[in-house]
Amino acid sequence: MGTTRVVQAQQWFLGVLAITVVLILVYSTRYDGTMRLEPKPPPIMSDPDPRKKVTVTFWGRNGNHMFEYSTLIGAAKRNNMTPILVESTTIWNMFKLPIAKGSVENLDTYKRYKEQLPSGWCNMTESLDTSQGAYLMGYLQSWRYFENVRLELRKKHFVFHDHLKKAAMDYIDNVRKEHKKQDAVLVAVHVRRGDFVRQKRKGYTVGPIPYFYRAMNYFRKKYKNVLFILCSNDVIWSMDNLDDSPDVHYSHNTDGYLDFAIMASCDHMVMSAGSYSWWAGYLCGGDVIYYHGYPQPNTVMGNNTIRKDYYPPWWIPL
Repeated sequence: MGTTRVVQAQQWFLGVLAITVVLILVYSTRYDGTMRLEPKPPPIMSDPDPRKKVTVTFWGRNGNHMFEYSTLIGAAKRNNMTPILVESTTIWNMFKLPIAKGSVENLDTYKRYKEQLPSGWCNMTESLDTSQGAYLMGYLQSWRYFENVRLELRKKHFVFHDHLKKAAMDYIDNVRKEHKKQDAVLVAVHVRRGDFVRQKRKGYTVGPIPYFYRAMNYFRKKYKNVLFILCSNDVIWSMDNLDDSPDVHYSHNTDGYLDFAIMASCDHMVMSAGSYSWWAGYLCGGDVIYYHGYPQPNTVMGNNTIRKDYYPPWWIPL
């Protein structure tokens, strides 16, 4: 009796083992083993694009990434190539970027193109070798790289996510009601301090107090009904030192994405220093005033910046 049970148990175990082995073989054959590997990126387009691909590095932070992305779009348009993203970027958090994600494999063979100066233009994107892929490398901080797609960037690429756009517009509506200025011209004022105050030796400079008063008075003289929304990474310093007139509102948001969307949604802009401020001015599309003392000459930053390439000629220096 005991022997029979032992034999039955052995037969049951062998049966289960056989079924397990068969299932492993079936699924291994069906999936060709790829279920244990990292998935490959999805196809770039449903209908393969015969054009060669171009991509870009993403160095720095949000504002830097926007320069790099814009240069990619400008270069792709100029050279009739397909732009793809192979590196991660934080600007996905703000915008509905319409171009495809991919990998370096999508470039096939490719050539690297390196900038000459971080904040200066060179002609490397004017005529890329379209017989192979292209990898653009650098901070690429010049409006000249993407002047050919200026409107396209604003209308198609740098479109805020719906929740961020709604939050910005709701905030602006509440500010208008609070100040009883429903029809006022909106002017964003950005005050960058923090790291820029601590790194003066490198050439980072912040606009002095008189600069902001002069810039804001420029708009007061130009428009009879104006409302300023001031955003800063040091709002306490700003409130202690800058204008507290009834037409000035100070943002206390701690969300940098929201402050950026608010400034970009205004009619005009008073810039501070840095790429974050630069892009808020570029997207607002109106008059932009910038501090002419940034970056400080004869410093690391100053020696790597060509002003006529960095600041668009239609902006106003003070």
